[in-house]
Amino acid sequence: MNIIVIIIIVTYYWHSRHKGSNYLGKDDVNLRYFIQKQVDWRGQIIGYECLLRTKQADGSWVLPEHLESIPLQRVIKLLEETSDALPLEPYNLSINLDYNQIMSRDFLYFVRWSVTRINSMTLTVEYTPKNNQNHINQLQLARQLKAARAFGMKFAIDNVDSSLTSLKKIDWLLPQIDILKCSMSSFRKETPDEWLDLNLQFWNKLAQEHQIELVLVGVENEDDQALADQLKIEVRQGFSFGKPENIQSRKVD
Repeated sequence: MNIIVIIIIVTYYWHSRHKGSNYLGKDDVNLRYFIQKQVDWRGQIIGYECLLRTKQADGSWVLPEHLESIPLQRVIKLLEETSDALPLEPYNLSINLDYNQIMSRDFLYFVRWSVTRINSMTLTVEYTPKNNQNHINQLQLARQLKAARAFGMKFAIDNVDSSLTSLKKIDWLLPQIDILKCSMSSFRKETPDEWLDLNLQFWNKLAQEHQIELVLVGVENEDDQALADQLKIEVRQGFSFGKPENIQSRKVD
């Protein structure tokens, strides 16, 4: 009996802590997706990335802490509000989710809702592998992604960089990857003799070999665009094409 009581207390305590820490799920937390343009090599808009922001007391919008705590039901509501402010022509809409959100029982429902509710949109779920991946169930994650891609979702790996570790984190996921996103900040050399384990051309070649689309993000100037032209990287994103924008403020803030 004592053991049962202890289990009940521990379970209640864990759920209370988990619920309490899930502050992004609370309706009184003002959240909104800002969007940043994605363009092709001609400079034409082909999509947008959703970047979560929360409103501060002074009226400013900042990146919230603990992004993993936002329930997918709240993501759906935010996406619906965002899509209503976007153009009607076809576009790609990218959204960042973490491991727990993808493994959630609500994930496949979220994907089905997204690809059916927003008719002109192609949904891309972006995922950033963490350094500590001991808790990841690789087989189950691959199954979730395969099922979601069967509904029409695209899967992207965000922020691959110049380290060998970056490749080791995702090599087992390559069959499920549609898009690789490389940030220019990871490939800028401070000195000409600085060594990079993996350069941008390596990721470009890997993407071509596996029929994966490569997206160059963090494009800030003409030199960055010239490098993208040289490597024939068609899709680009960065301050050169616009900062994250609060598009819902065009209607009512």
